Amino acid sequence: MQPAPVLHLLCFDLPVPPLYGGTEELDTKIRILLDLGVDLHVHAFVWPKDLHAGKMPDWHNRVASLRCYPRRWMVGPYDARPWALISRTSSELIQNLASEPGPILVEGWQCADLLRAPALKNRVIWIRSHNIESNYYRMQAESARGWAYKAHYRLESWRWILYEGSLPQRLRHRQNAGILSICPSETSRWLSLKLPAHYVPAFVKLNPKVQPPNEGSSVRPMQTPYALYHGRLDIAENIRAVRFLLSKAKKSRQIPLVIAGSRIPDSLRKTIGLQKSCHLVDSPSPVEMQRWIQHAAVHCIPCYGMAGLRLKIIHAMMGDGHVLVSREGVQGMPWAAWLTVVESEQDWEDQVQKALEKPLQADEVAARHAWVLQHFDQRANALKILDLMGIIPS
Repeated sequence: MQPAPVLHLLCFDLPVPPLYGGTEELDTKIRILLDLGVDLHVHAFVWPKDLHAGKMPDWHNRVASLRCYPRRWMVGPYDARPWALISRTSSELIQNLASEPGPILVEGWQCADLLRAPALKNRVIWIRSHNIESNYYRMQAESARGWAYKAHYRLESWRWILYEGSLPQRLRHRQNAGILSICPSETSRWLSLKLPAHYVPAFVKLNPKVQPPNEGSSVRPMQTPYALYHGRLDIAENIRAVRFLLSKAKKSRQIPLVIAGSRIPDSLRKTIGLQKSCHLVDSPSPVEMQRWIQHAAVHCIPCYGMAGLRLKIIHAMMGDGHVLVSREGVQGMPWAAWLTVVESEQDWEDQVQKALEKPLQADEVAARHAWVLQHFDQRANALKILDLMGIIPS
């Protein structure tokens, strides 16, 4: 019997609930790799307080090993590398990887400092690129409120620009390294730098429709049609999007606006509470969130730049309603044809009203669902990663 193929997976965080976009993609990928029979060794960077809390994902008994390394708070003031990367360095990690065979899949550029390690120069190392990080931090700087946050994000963006400029030298001459990009347009950017890059769609938990016991249709969380924005609410761009939608809802008051998510700042919670037409769903369970997503008449997703993939768009596409997205969030994306693209901030009210007046037909919803399920096929995309890395599943 052929032994199970070995793979080391280096994670920017340990995916334990509640999951957000990046850790959801990571958690879903781990589960499908285990289902494919991969002998998976997971290495994860976590904050010291989380390291001692002892919370573990439910798959921790299925992996070959799970080792956690503390992130660093204090870094040298004159180090030009991004803080997100410096805080995820560990000599223990390098020693562990160097002493054990097997290719290495690095989740996120935040963990890519190991490319500098001489002990790993002959190892197969592929990077899962979740963002062009310089774009991501620039976008957060534009959305952040307060000079301290803006300064931090701008400095981090500048550091990532320097780091990304060094990647051709780091990767071009390695025969055993490559980039697995989560975003089609960003794949083109890496290829323009003559780097070995391939597009592999995101690993998304595409939940089935929520069915109550002994009933043929899902329980609607709100009897009247509603617009929905969902996501992690402590991220600068998401906060900006919510405040924008609240300003529109305050003017029109024609449709209830539901904001659903976790980690909501107190200031934003207070603002939502002042508007009678708005409803906050604070830290819903996965089943509750899926119910709100499924039955929304309109999903409103303002975006303020292009950086990686917004998983909330894919989740919304598996609902039954219209999905409205700013053009900045879907440029170059193959699923743009299934969305309503909003060209400017002034167009949101009209587009929402048009969507309410003409609900999607059942066949339109079914066709969209079928496309999403095919494009984000977890097994097919996991096999593509293994093939690119030279791994033959058992």
